[in-house]
Amino acid sequence: MTEPRIKFENVCKRYGPLTVLDGLNMEVAAGELVTIIGPSGSGKTTVLRVLMTLETIEEGLITIDGEPFNKMRSREGGLVPASTAHLRRIRARIGMVFQNFNLFPHMTALGNCIEAPIHSLGLSKAEAVGRAEELLDMVGLSDKRDHYPSQLSGGQQQRVAIARALAMRPEILLFDEPTSALDPEMVDEVLQVIRQLATEHSYTMLLVTHQMGFAREVSGRVCFFDGGKFLEEGPPREFFASPRHERTRQFLNKVLAAH
Repeated sequence: MTEPRIKFENVCKRYGPLTVLDGLNMEVAAGELVTIIGPSGSGKTTVLRVLMTLETIEEGLITIDGEPFNKMRSREGGLVPASTAHLRRIRARIGMVFQNFNLFPHMTALGNCIEAPIHSLGLSKAEAVGRAEELLDMVGLSDKRDHYPSQLSGGQQQRVAIARALAMRPEILLFDEPTSALDPEMVDEVLQVIRQLATEHSYTMLLVTHQMGFAREVSGRVCFFDGGKFLEEGPPREFFASPRHERTRQFLNKVLAAH
């Protein structure tokens, strides 16, 4: 039996009296694209942020390929809180694309894509530039390599952000509502890149989105998140055609009616 690439076991995250992740359990197989949908403010993004160690958890265990992530093995064999070095080593296998791009404004598209591979992976500048040029070409921006973020459209900035995440050679890609900050006409150019990653590459991907049509089209599995838990999940065709949970039906009726 192959270990899941990502596994959450009874994970809890609280902000004071507010419980955002409530005994969350989840498994994602290697190469699977899982879409997380749910109401705004429900904590969907927190699932991604704990994987990026941007948030800590109070309870539970997260494993990556069977290896504890938020904890680590002690010399005696038990589990103890993870050290900074342990977190950094496992987090290097994960890339995240944020909804607001988060590009360095003082760096060109190329500069944004070579910074981390040089300083974090120890690549030579020539190696990093070669990798970045290849990725910018893949996202359709080879002619924009010397442009600064302020000279790019929102869709182009998001595609640079995707190339930047890929430059670190992650095994897992996280997308936090990657089209929510874009004008409607720019949405498809970003979705097309994600579609290409899903069909032509073997990344494991977790995607938080409000784009129901896209979730239906590219996902291997759709998960509905509400109240700190996944209330329902399933293959897209089955999930959208006949949701079993009343709360899922309410959400889909409301969201699909608005489009």
